[in-house]
Amino acid sequence: MKRLTGFLVSMLMVACSSPITVESDAGQLTLDERPDRIVSLSATHTEILYAIGAADLIVATDLTSNYPPEAETTAKVDAFNFNVEEIAAVEPDLVITAFDFQGEVAALEAIGIPVLLLVPASDLSDAYDQIEILGDVTDRRSEAADLVSSMQTQIDEVVSSTSAGALTMFHEVDNTLFTATSSTFLGDIYRLFGLSNIADAVPDEFGSGYVQISEEYLFSEDPDLIFLGDASFGENLDTVAARPGWDTLTAVQTGAVFELDGDIAGRWGPRTVDLVEEIATAIESVS
Repeated sequence: MKRLTGFLVSMLMVACSSPITVESDAGQLTLDERPDRIVSLSATHTEILYAIGAADLIVATDLTSNYPPEAETTAKVDAFNFNVEEIAAVEPDLVITAFDFQGEVAALEAIGIPVLLLVPASDLSDAYDQIEILGDVTDRRSEAADLVSSMQTQIDEVVSSTSAGALTMFHEVDNTLFTATSSTFLGDIYRLFGLSNIADAVPDEFGSGYVQISEEYLFSEDPDLIFLGDASFGENLDTVAARPGWDTLTAVQTGAVFELDGDIAGRWGPRTVDLVEEIATAIESVS
């Protein structure tokens, strides 16, 4: 019996240390074993790691990782002013990032630190895939599958019970009138409800999914609903109504201007369920 037990333990150790291969937006990533020291340079992926029970693997997060509250107590690194030495100092065996603007992937790989690049999701399917990838790489597969299933169920229930009719909408990213089209993750959420996004008719010069519209165009389209993704910067119904000419907009006159949590609206993680519920509440209030 002791010999059999020892054999099983040995086999388990071999299984746990087997190479892990996952798909990254920088190409296929293979790790010799499950990482034990993860640096997350993405607030979205930080939230996912916590949600699938992998918080014990996190040794540092970026400055914007503020949810759940425990994430704020982790060691912090500045993802926007990328410094490879700062990250190397916490000795990670995996770095997770959503962007490669400054050559982060190549710089970290050059000093032997593996990088998992998962760029911003364009729709819910992408978001679910990323959750499952993080489940694979952290050996939290069942937890990741449960999270995806729970999100799918809740979102489907909310969307199926909400009718937007022929309503049009505008999402304000900031008060210079940058907005999200339906080709973004955020825009895809609005599309699920059948809302017509006025930004979709505006040429997307850089193919980013985000465009800047003019006030003249906004006034001509006169959307039924306005969502404020910049509410955390002080924008609300009153400040919008005080802008020259905005008091003539239907959404302003009917009070159909809705404040959104910018962190939730800007991420594609577990709290997307909360975003869906907020949008549904807004739609129901004007239907």
